[in-house]
Amino acid sequence: MQNPNIMTIKQVSEYLKVSPRTIYKLVKTGGIPTFKIMNMWRFEQSKIDQWIKEKTESIHCNHNGAGGKKHAKSIDNR
Repeated sequence: MQNPNIMTIKQVSEYLKVSPRTIYKLVKTGGIPTFKIMNMWRFEQSKIDQWIKEKTESIHCNHNGAGGKKHAKSIDNR
């Protein structure tokens, strides 16, 4: 039986609405919680959800005039 809580690169990219290439970059830099089974990257949906929550909270905590500009700039410099 397949665990619906375990996701592939493709599923995570669809879930986050980004390209698989972006997910690979996040994996390479350690920017997203992941684990490996043999040579395949896998993700726990609950950990991805927590990661999203932490990222969202850090943006809201740092939200001020400079923080907002910094965030917008980082998005433009992908």
